[in-house]
Amino acid sequence: MSTPVTTSRVSARTVRRLAPPLVAFGEFVDGYDLLVMSCALVFLTPAFALTAADKGVLGAASFVGAAVGALVFGDLTDRFGRRAIFVLNLVLFVVSALASAFVTNVPELVVARVLVGIGVGMDLPTSSAFLAEVAPRSRRGRISGTLPNAMWLLGAITSAGVAIGLQGHPDGWRWLFGLAAVPALLVLAARQLLPESPRWLQAQGREAEAQALYADLGLTPPARTAPAEPAGTTDKAGKPRGYRALFGRRYRTRTLAFALFFAANGLGGGVSTIAGPLFLAAAGLNKSQTMQFTLYGFLMGLTAVLLGALLIDRINRRWFGAATALGALASTQLLAWGGKENHTLVFTCWLAFTFFTWIGPGTLAWVWSAELFPTALRGVGVGFTQAAGRLAIAVTAGFGPTVISAWSLHAVALFSAAYLVCALVLLAFPFFATTGAELEETAAETPAASPAASTPSTTGAAEPLTALRS
Repeated sequence: MSTPVTTSRVSARTVRRLAPPLVAFGEFVDGYDLLVMSCALVFLTPAFALTAADKGVLGAASFVGAAVGALVFGDLTDRFGRRAIFVLNLVLFVVSALASAFVTNVPELVVARVLVGIGVGMDLPTSSAFLAEVAPRSRRGRISGTLPNAMWLLGAITSAGVAIGLQGHPDGWRWLFGLAAVPALLVLAARQLLPESPRWLQAQGREAEAQALYADLGLTPPARTAPAEPAGTTDKAGKPRGYRALFGRRYRTRTLAFALFFAANGLGGGVSTIAGPLFLAAAGLNKSQTMQFTLYGFLMGLTAVLLGALLIDRINRRWFGAATALGALASTQLLAWGGKENHTLVFTCWLAFTFFTWIGPGTLAWVWSAELFPTALRGVGVGFTQAAGRLAIAVTAGFGPTVISAWSLHAVALFSAAYLVCALVLLAFPFFATTGAELEETAAETPAASPAASTPSTTGAAEPLTALRS
């Protein structure tokens, strides 16, 4: 029996066109709510007389929660399906976002922000896996990387814009937190239209349902199947066992290498996201300038992501990622050592940094998180690597205020040195060259030769999923 993707009111064509943006729109909520804290701290500091330690804890709370959610529910989405987690995570997010708006002290806000993070963390592995599994290989970079990052940045831009509009409101921070529930509710309702991932059904042995769903979505089933797992890493049905298989001989190296890349990207990327306003303030900008520069940075990031959509499926992702990581490193080092009270240099370096970050490592991390693991381990693999990235951002958010207090703007140099690690990891491991390869090839222990290193294949998968068609 097939799994229906339609109802009497919604056609299969509508579902397949809406599936990628509906899944990716969850990242709008993520971008808005996780970045809203960087703006809300401007309001919360006088309201609760926050110390540097308080700011660090509040800034890190949702990222720690996201790491917990990703670690736990990445495994569960492999066991119970992508669709099941889509509903649960947004319910938790809506409730905790509203709770954040009504707290009366710092401990209550910390708890609410941890719960918000858990809701976000539940969505990260589920969304990444689903987007990669329904994307044609010739546009997988745009659908699983560009689309969610564009949505994330739109959420961040919205949070910065709302914060600027609420600067004079005495309870502006409450509105900042509470408004996050509105788009989450809309996404929660719309995601009821989504089907299960056909690749997940196939991995569960539900071949007939998977084939019917491939047909409904207009996708060509993959020609290559996942390789057999080594003895001792599967359950009685022969399916991989979560973290045991993830850290087994076959996938251990790529798991640890990519987790290191993701963590380094999070550590350096936090300079322009959650801790961005604090670093800009250390450069001598006032509150209004800090908000404006933060907004300009996100706008530049969105420009970079959209420009990257023209490249991400056409060039070697491994070399492109290394080059842009080095570009992010160079611009932030110049900012750290020459930007104090030099607003022109700060502005120039800030825009260059956000451009290199988002056109390269920031977007590519999302693509690779789903490409480097087989379907049966994609959720747990994404969950573990996303957790590494979120914990790294939590380090930047948690220790950033203290380090800035001691080192001022020079603290940027310390955190952004992580981009050198990103470049070195990419240069060391050839499995990051995934452009144009089938998803089953990129996740194999020894990927099949393909035109991936230079240009993507234009044969194989049908391409009705029209999100971000260039």
